[in-house]
Amino acid sequence: MSEDQRQHVRTKLTSSVKLIHPDTGTIEVKTLDISDGGIYLLSGNSELPPVGSEVKVQLIDTPFEAPVLDMVIVRLAQNGIGLKFLNEE
Repeated sequence: MSEDQRQHVRTKLTSSVKLIHPDTGTIEVKTLDISDGGIYLLSGNSELPPVGSEVKVQLIDTPFEAPVLDMVIVRLAQNGIGLKFLNEE
C-alpha cells in the first residue's frame, strides 16, 4: 500500500497477550502497536485463525487482571496479524 489509509493513530506497545480462539486454543503473543480501532500482534510461528475470525484478547503482563476483549482478525501478514475491536452495543 503506497498511501497510509489508517483511520487511527498507532501507538507502540510491547506487551504479552493471550489470543483465544475455539479452533486454535490459547496462544501467547506480543503486541507491536495499538490504536483506538485495533491492535497488531506479532505472531511468531503460532498457528493463527483465518481473517474474519472472532477472537478474544487479554493483556497478561499487567499488575491487575485485564479485561477480555472481543476482536476480529482483519489482516494476516508475514510477521503478525491485525485485529479490530468489536463494538459492544
